[in-house]
Amino acid sequence: MKLFLQPVFQALGMRVRAWQFGGVAALYWGSFALAGYVQSNAYWLLRGDPSFTGTEELELLLRGLLWLLSTPLILYLAYRAPITSFRPLRRWGRNLGLHLAVQFGLNLLITCLSYLVLYRLLGLTPGRTWGYDGVWASMLLRLTISLTTYLLLVFGYGLATVAYRNQTLQHQNVRYELANEQLKTQLAGAQLQALKMQLNPHFLFNAHHSLVGLILEHENERAIAMVTALSDLLRAVLVNGDAQLIPLREELQFVTKYLHIQKIRFQDRLHIDFAIAADTRECLFPQFLLQPLVENAMVHGIEQVIGTACLRIAAHREGEQLVVEVSDDAAAAGRRPAATGQGIGLSNTKARLEKLYHGQAQLEFVQPPTGGTVVRLRVPQNLPATLPTTTASPILVTV
Repeated sequence: MKLFLQPVFQALGMRVRAWQFGGVAALYWGSFALAGYVQSNAYWLLRGDPSFTGTEELELLLRGLLWLLSTPLILYLAYRAPITSFRPLRRWGRNLGLHLAVQFGLNLLITCLSYLVLYRLLGLTPGRTWGYDGVWASMLLRLTISLTTYLLLVFGYGLATVAYRNQTLQHQNVRYELANEQLKTQLAGAQLQALKMQLNPHFLFNAHHSLVGLILEHENERAIAMVTALSDLLRAVLVNGDAQLIPLREELQFVTKYLHIQKIRFQDRLHIDFAIAADTRECLFPQFLLQPLVENAMVHGIEQVIGTACLRIAAHREGEQLVVEVSDDAAAAGRRPAATGQGIGLSNTKARLEKLYHGQAQLEFVQPPTGGTVVRLRVPQNLPATLPTTTASPILVTV
């Protein structure tokens, strides 16, 4: 019994105990036996004859019991020879022929067993259903309902296996899609992390070059101050090393540490202004993205100016976008060509923006007629509706 039922219910994704299977099978065959009993009684009553005799009722009960005992075999054949799929047609025809043959054989066997048990062993008087031609008449009379019951069980099992198989495939597709999305997210995160790791050595190289210059010029106090400031900067890198998006205020704190190093280097030649709108300080901004823009202004702008130069960092909101600008005031006469973004810092900046915002962020370089360069960065913001949207006056900070 277990050998028959184990693969049958595995195809349905079910674990059924013996009593559960017996109860469902008894309910199935019992419902059809009850329908046949009511139908036969109605037939005889319409003809004016009395209802079933006790012998006929016992025969009906015995036949239902024998069909119940044959259920494991029927389900196993339904599992091995399904008829729910018409492709290929030859196999479907072969499976259908097998079921018709098995049903006819079981019907004949059950009819003969009923006849032997009731009328040979028990010696009961045959009822009306045996009045035509014995066993064959009884079998042919019940052939239609028994064939319908058999094929309904086989076809119903086949539909259940198809439904379970489709559901399993859908669940697998969902799991594959989730795993694929997770892999894409992990890959994007790894790529962004690699880009950030490329920025750190690039910045360290420039800072090391400035430090060596101070040492060669015997500016020991400034060199010590730069080493201290550089240590603070590296500590800030390690604190949020894995974060991709941070509040703008934290990014400004990091850039301020970087500018402190530049201030030690240039002293009074460098003037720094911050114009940060109050409603932008909690806006999410890519970590370590502002420093390459500031460094680009320092290398291509401030360092090219012999006298005093000013570096300005501004931020404000335009609808759902955060706009950050880094500008310098290099004289128009000595203005250098606009940066093309081919350096390591700016190339990584563009690559990170593409990975994070998928083309929704904008980075542009503008050279005003008065000189200098303005690097303007726009990043989308999806702030909760509960946050205030009132425009606050810019906060001006001078370093």
